[in-house]
Amino acid sequence: MVESKDDNMIEKINTNSTLTHKFNYKKRQVALVKLDDYEPENVKKALTSLIELLDIQDYFKGKSIFLKPNVLSGGKNVHTPPEILISLIQLLKTKGNIKELHVGDSTLTSSITERSLKSSSIKEMCQLEDVDVINFFKSDREKIKLANPPHDAEYEIYLPKEVCDADMIINLPKLKTHTGFVYTGAVKNLFGMLGNKQKMHLTHSNKQSFQKMLADIYFAVEETNETNMPKVLTIMDAVIAMEGKGPQFGKPRKVGLMIAGFNSAAVDIVGYTLMNGNPRDLEAINSLARRTDLPVDISQLELIGEKNYKDFIVKNFKKPKITLLKKSGYSMKWLPTSIAKLMMKMSIKINKKKCTLCEQCIEHCPASAMVREGNEIVIDVQKCIECYCCGEGCPNDAIDAKWFLFRIMPYLIISITIGVGLILWILFLFIMRLF
Repeated sequence: MVESKDDNMIEKINTNSTLTHKFNYKKRQVALVKLDDYEPENVKKALTSLIELLDIQDYFKGKSIFLKPNVLSGGKNVHTPPEILISLIQLLKTKGNIKELHVGDSTLTSSITERSLKSSSIKEMCQLEDVDVINFFKSDREKIKLANPPHDAEYEIYLPKEVCDADMIINLPKLKTHTGFVYTGAVKNLFGMLGNKQKMHLTHSNKQSFQKMLADIYFAVEETNETNMPKVLTIMDAVIAMEGKGPQFGKPRKVGLMIAGFNSAAVDIVGYTLMNGNPRDLEAINSLARRTDLPVDISQLELIGEKNYKDFIVKNFKKPKITLLKKSGYSMKWLPTSIAKLMMKMSIKINKKKCTLCEQCIEHCPASAMVREGNEIVIDVQKCIECYCCGEGCPNDAIDAKWFLFRIMPYLIISITIGVGLILWILFLFIMRLF
């Protein structure tokens, strides 16, 4: 490993062509524990079981640990339940000899992050446990620029100093859908560590590139690790998942599991499979799996605990009605490629009845594609990069996203009906003239 520091930049170049031990450690092993509710005692038992199954009872001793929940404004099932976060904090404290604990996240802006931390009760409950809560969007936070040689899309990743300095990151995602990217889980939850999220949305406006960049963040985090063991442990809440219009306005759907592992892609393979999805459809999983030599197939993972995962698959799980993020492209092979792309392009629409003109969507649009004109919000479709940040930031569920095909379907039906009617009328007149 060659390492250099220059101008507040940590650069790590892995000179070994084979995977380091930290990427091989328990990489196929995923622990599943049944959990039906968020009662603190039941949560603690589930967390204890996960730790025992992974055989890491002594893994936390003497470490500086950073906890990364999924924080977002909204209802109870929008974010990582505080019961899981606080139970884990208490459990880690009982292990003894923990050097320090921090909790942190960022959403779309500093103000929304603060609001989310408060509305979720995470900030208040962490303060009661005397644990520091960090808003990564705060301008005074120190960030480290990391060169990321084994990258797939983004060479330079900016991470908070607290993340770089921590001995261990415990990633605490929630199993949810995402209207802009179909699925949000273990890999995407690390995106909240960045303080330049809007820039990343602009740089990687292509959805394939964006997903690869999410996997790059994982590698950047692991490259801050000075040891030969993994830095990131993921513990996913799949007790009550979210289906439909995620990540904020979807509906709760019970799965009844807690999932944990040292490879975020492996955890996501399990999570998306439980949604009755095909993990190969999502490039964030593929990108990370390729670089950690992990098969994108739940049957080839080492499942411990609840091994009968098929009993927990939700067959009718509702995923967003947008194009899945496949490398193979579009399924409308009977249409010319350019038309197929247009038909399956995400179309953002504002519900004027729900919109209160709070202008949160304008503030959060990375591409500056939204403006207020009089008593309505107008979208510049030429500028729109389809990231759905506007929908995530809207407090009123006033923004919807569908395939462009579905937007124009009524007009297509009317046009086709009129066209067919005209043809039939002309035929009728022609036949009448024959007689």
